[in-house]
Amino acid sequence: MWLTAPRPTSVSVRSGRARLTGRDTELAAIVDVLRLRPAAVLIEGEPGMGRTRLLAEIARRPEFDGGRVLTGTCQPLREPFPYGPILEALRCAGDAPLGPLSPVAGVLRPLLPELAEALPPQPEPLADPVAERHRVFRAVRELLTACGPALVLLDDLQWADEDTLDLLRFLAGSMPPELAVVAASRTGPGARPGAPLRTGTAVHSARVALGALDVPAVRALAVEILDLPRVTDDFAAKLHECTAGIPFVVEETLRALRDAAERLPVGEVLSDRLLENLEVPVLLREAVTERLSGLPGPAVRLAGAAAVLGVGAEAGVLGELAGLAGDDLRAALLATLSAGVLGEVGDSKYGFRHPLARKAVYDTVSGPERALLHAQAIRVLAAQPAPPLTLLARHSRAAGRVDQWRHYAEAAADEAIARGETSRAIDLLQSVLAEPGPAQSDVGRVAGKLSQVALRGFRPDVIGTLEHVLEEVTLPPSVRGSIRLSLGMLLVRTIGQLGRGRLEVERAVGELVDRPDLAARGITLLAQPIDGLTPLSWHEAWRARAGEVYDRLDDPELRLALTADRIAAASHVGDPASWAEFEALSDTVGTVAERVQLARLWCNLADGQAWAGYLDRAQRLVTEGVRRATDAGALYAIGLIQGTRVRLDWVRGQWSGLAETAEQLRDSYPELGPIVMESSLVLGGLAAVRGEFATAARHLTAASVHAPDQGPIPVVLSAAGVLITVRLATDDVDGACAVAAVAVAAAGRKGVWIWAAALVPAAAQAYTRAGRWPEADSVVEAFARGIEGRDAPVATAALVAGRAVLLEARGKHLAAATLFDEAASGYGALPMPYPATAMRERAALCRLAAGNRDAVDELSAAAEAYEHLGATRDAGRCRHQLREHGAWAPSQRGRRGYGSELSPREREVARMLAEGRTNREIADGLFLSPRTVEQHVAKVLRKLGARSRTDVANKMPADSRDRTCGVIAADVP
Repeated sequence: MWLTAPRPTSVSVRSGRARLTGRDTELAAIVDVLRLRPAAVLIEGEPGMGRTRLLAEIARRPEFDGGRVLTGTCQPLREPFPYGPILEALRCAGDAPLGPLSPVAGVLRPLLPELAEALPPQPEPLADPVAERHRVFRAVRELLTACGPALVLLDDLQWADEDTLDLLRFLAGSMPPELAVVAASRTGPGARPGAPLRTGTAVHSARVALGALDVPAVRALAVEILDLPRVTDDFAAKLHECTAGIPFVVEETLRALRDAAERLPVGEVLSDRLLENLEVPVLLREAVTERLSGLPGPAVRLAGAAAVLGVGAEAGVLGELAGLAGDDLRAALLATLSAGVLGEVGDSKYGFRHPLARKAVYDTVSGPERALLHAQAIRVLAAQPAPPLTLLARHSRAAGRVDQWRHYAEAAADEAIARGETSRAIDLLQSVLAEPGPAQSDVGRVAGKLSQVALRGFRPDVIGTLEHVLEEVTLPPSVRGSIRLSLGMLLVRTIGQLGRGRLEVERAVGELVDRPDLAARGITLLAQPIDGLTPLSWHEAWRARAGEVYDRLDDPELRLALTADRIAAASHVGDPASWAEFEALSDTVGTVAERVQLARLWCNLADGQAWAGYLDRAQRLVTEGVRRATDAGALYAIGLIQGTRVRLDWVRGQWSGLAETAEQLRDSYPELGPIVMESSLVLGGLAAVRGEFATAARHLTAASVHAPDQGPIPVVLSAAGVLITVRLATDDVDGACAVAAVAVAAAGRKGVWIWAAALVPAAAQAYTRAGRWPEADSVVEAFARGIEGRDAPVATAALVAGRAVLLEARGKHLAAATLFDEAASGYGALPMPYPATAMRERAALCRLAAGNRDAVDELSAAAEAYEHLGATRDAGRCRHQLREHGAWAPSQRGRRGYGSELSPREREVARMLAEGRTNREIADGLFLSPRTVEQHVAKVLRKLGARSRTDVANKMPADSRDRTCGVIAADVP
């Protein structure tokens, strides 16, 4: 963290400022006041908060286009020019004709030669300087009155001279009726206290204090400057922490990140590690250096000591490091506070506002002085009642005391493990193992700790570390087996490493013959059936072996781990007894490790209950599981349960913003297989609903639909069900049957048929459309046998749906309609509104095929339900069917006029145009005629002012671009 290296030559090109972000509320309030006249607004804020940017944004507002906008800036001069910023603003007042001026305005001729032709002759000077000064004040006021509607913007008022402040006070007391003044002033150390403007009661006024940006505003700036579609929550939070939300620091940091990205692999720009090691941006470094240059020597030493220490500390601690005490310390501290170099960061503690400011000061301290200060910091910190172990480790390393560093780093990791601070513990242990020199026994001990704590989170780099230890270090069998066991468990979680991970776990179980407690962890992992094509019977053999081991265990944490895994595994396969066993389990535990196991249980059980169709249960488990996992530092469980959460939102029809959430989740855990696959399943399902079939197929491929041996089988089979519907929607019946064949074979080989609930109705549909009746009947009956005795209501509804598909295909429409209604009720009770609506649509179509015209109302209701969900393509299909039956009717909401705004249907067409769709593709996706699409396209281009189809994406309103699934109104045919 503190180590420095020569900075490489770099070129940083600034392409202009980013747009003003995070100040919408302040800007709107200021504009509202300024539209009333006369008006005065004071904007205050610490350096870097964006006062100048806000003034520039005000100047560009269209509300003020009809009048003069005059700007002036105070300069940080030792002897400021009298009235400098006001005269700077007024020199452009003559760009438009002025109103009448009395002779007194002529006094401004020497001060404003640019306006000489517009000003009256200069009067004779007065003998009394005070009277002459008053005449200048009156002249300025008269000139501003002659300007008519005018907005005066004055920046950096903290550097204004007394004459300027007196003139402003004079104007504030009796402002011209059409004048508005906005003054910006710096607050904080060294700034002039108080407001220079005290307006009369007739003046509309406001005082705006600018604070730091919040995390959402920082995220928005990152998206813009890095030119990315989104950034993760973790990155935005880390960026906010590193910059304290100060706009200037945020922008400069992001520009430095953008420049660094050109020298790094794709994606590395968003790593926390890069943020922490980022070189201080040039402008920020210069700003800090400028402040340091004005400090006396003792204050500079104190700032350097604070930078080396790295955390906020009491004045006495900083003074001891800097060799200052008494009045010298007090004077130095006051100087650093006044210059804004240091600030109060807690109760009687002083430090830097953000890490980059600390680093900028740290880089000014010479190498020998740094080494001495780090050594002194070790002595000071080690003497405290509760020594900060992580800090001691960092100082020891920076001071070159390697053995001392290893000692403190391992002790700090132990402390982090006990507190549930998983990431910190992993970082510390990784750093110890990366440094050459420790004895093999020390390596084994540290690697053992790393292998255990790594299971709480997911850090792909740990895999390489553990592999290196196993290959290069001679270790006792039990130590080797323990490390190998964790390695295998980490590999199982990694995309494409399932088989390799299980092999490592099996090897570890063999190496742990003398440690049945550790072997039990491997045995229980092998008993988990959810991943890959290994038959359920194989997992059940390991499950029985885990039961035998359980009775010989004394460790309460390990017994709880095996119990949690047993309950979760039973829930996943639909064991009716699993929920009762969970409810009977005590949740009173003492250690962090036991809390981690309980958190894992809640998260894994939420997943199992969701696949079974107990969605309300699953939702409650997710909420409580996140809380428990967060409290225990179970980072892997926290990540895993996010996949369950987005899938729950998908099946429950809660689609608003879901695509962005799923994409962000996948980006946050790019190597964590279960999360990537679940989020890809959700994204594929949403794309299919929108009719974006190529996108859907791409996402479903990432869900391992074509490689079932590498993914969670419930995800794979569900993805296959969606992909079959995509193939059938494009009349690719052979392709649909090919997907069905692979997925059905996978379900049969695995032997857990409740996971095929989304697959079976779709596979039956594909086979019947292909005329492959034996296969259609076989898959439904195999599903019926497979779910018998299982506790999975979603599978029950799917079986009814599959049988309804068979009846419909055989022309038994009324019987099929009855089963479709039953399936709709089953799905609706879960609740799964999208398949429930699909079943109602199918029931209505069956009745229409049987000649029952009353089913028109049912079909119309299905269209309305689809619209409510946001399933625009399905709603369009229902409307198309209604038109085919001569029964289309407007929505009950009725038509409305949209004027120059896009109608809901036009928004949908605009979105598809922005995606590059052709008219034919839009017509197919919305079930419209090509002629109707042509009319909609013409209206979209006209209303958006787009020059061409390719320009639509740039012209679309933000709310239309960002919608996950647009909703079309039923009043548009």
